[in-house]
Amino acid sequence: MHHIVKYSFGFLLSALLFSSCRKEPQYGDAPEIEFKRIEKYSYIDEGVRHDSLVFVVAYKDGDGNLGLRPYEANASTTDPDSQPPFEFGSPYHNNFILTFYEGIEQPDGSLEFEPYLGGFKLTERFQRISTDEREEPLEGEIKYYYVFTEDLIDDNTVFKFEAQIFDRETPVPNSSNLTTSEPVVLFAD
Repeated sequence: MHHIVKYSFGFLLSALLFSSCRKEPQYGDAPEIEFKRIEKYSYIDEGVRHDSLVFVVAYKDGDGNLGLRPYEANASTTDPDSQPPFEFGSPYHNNFILTFYEGIEQPDGSLEFEPYLGGFKLTERFQRISTDEREEPLEGEIKYYYVFTEDLIDDNTVFKFEAQIFDRETPVPNSSNLTTSEPVVLFAD
C-alpha cells in the first residue's frame, strides 16, 4: 500500500508539471474564419415549406476580442459595444456578415455564382465570446440561423454563402478573411 501511495503521488506530480507546460496557441490579432458546414432542416408550417439553414463558421483569434453585447440605443450609455465605432448605422454595428450568391445555370450546364439580388447581405451581432477583457487566444464555432420559405425562393435554387466577421478593436475593428461555403440546394425535389 505504501508503494501505491508513493508512486501515485509521483505520477500526479508529473501530470501537473506536464500540463502546466502546455503553450497557448499563437494566432494573429485579426480573426481567422473558415466555413465548417451548413446544416439544413426542412419542414412544413401552415402549408408552407421551409428550409432552415444553420451556418457553422470556425474562428481563431489571438487577442480574444470577439463579439458584441446587444446594442443599447440610450444616448447616455457607457457600454463601449454601443459607442463608436459600433453605434447604430456604422459599418461595424454588426459583426457577422453573410453575403448570398445564387447559382445561375450556364448553357453548358455548369453553375456560375452571382450576387443574389444584386448583393443581398445579412448582418447580425454575435455575443461576446469571452466574458472578460483579458487578452487570450480563442477558437471555436459561431452558428447563425436563417429560414427560407418556398413562397420567396424557387425550388432547386442553389446558393453559396460568403462570411466575414469583425472584432472589437478600436478605433477600427479588425476584419477576418472571407470564407465561402459549399453550394446548398434549397427546396430540392
